[in-house]
Amino acid sequence: METRPYGTTGRTTSIIGLGGAFLTASSFADGVATVRRALDLGVTYFDTSPMYCRGASQAVLGEALEGVTSDCLLATKLGYFSEPLRFHSLDALLTQFGENLRLLRRDHVDILQLHEADSHHWWSTDTALSGRLDKSTDYEFASAPALAAMSQIKQQGACSFVGISGNTADNMQRVLEHIDVDTFLLAFNYDLIRRGARRVLPIAEKKGMARMVGAIFQRGLASSQPTFFDTPPVWMTPKLLEAYRTVYGLQEQSGMTFAEIGVRFMVAQSEMNVIIIGAKSPDEIEECVRAAEAGPLPPEMVEQIEQIGLET
Repeated sequence: METRPYGTTGRTTSIIGLGGAFLTASSFADGVATVRRALDLGVTYFDTSPMYCRGASQAVLGEALEGVTSDCLLATKLGYFSEPLRFHSLDALLTQFGENLRLLRRDHVDILQLHEADSHHWWSTDTALSGRLDKSTDYEFASAPALAAMSQIKQQGACSFVGISGNTADNMQRVLEHIDVDTFLLAFNYDLIRRGARRVLPIAEKKGMARMVGAIFQRGLASSQPTFFDTPPVWMTPKLLEAYRTVYGLQEQSGMTFAEIGVRFMVAQSEMNVIIIGAKSPDEIEECVRAAEAGPLPPEMVEQIEQIGLET
């Protein structure tokens, strides 16, 4: 499997990373087996968060990676507080990080990120607003307590690199333009159809950040819902529906699985250092690793898919 530099950190990583959002979909034991199968296959990047699997994801990785001495990168996050003002509390942030380490069974992680940094609560104490960044609010991004907390944790040697993650390209671009961190993760914005990440990843690259993309299968919606064509969900616009029809047609003609065509298209792109796969089982991570090992799609197929792309 291909490896790529992890931004300008001096580290390298497998192009495929394992995301921890669905590790306990079947059972805790299956989650541990999935992580260990990923290790066997050469995966060296692992991503988790306190909110994944209602907190169990970190415990799965803690058990599966305990005693592992290979050169892996482990990333976790801060966030998803029940009270908005905890996003601005140094005590709350440090307490959560300490719990992360306990569940991960270690005294250090490689990467610590703000979870969904495109959320209003990270950057403002105005509790009258919630959700994503407010377009009319002038945020003081660089002075946010969360950035100071991550900097303190890094200075103390409890993490090697700090970064941000998020799900909306326009909001993450806004944050990126005002802060400097080591790593950047954007989910739901780069796959066979969506190209929104292409507006943002060059900014992260220019700043020397390690660049990751996630949710390239849209939590499974992209590959397992042919019923879209009969009863499209409310969020699916006519333009998006037509893009899905075209992708399904290409996939059927190719003889590849949806996972293979999706991974191999992403491997053909150079903008990111890691493609994070939210696998639920050993079989799922193996299918994606084998696809990556097969290399990029043929150039003519990449070009066909490029014609489908939507700047969503």
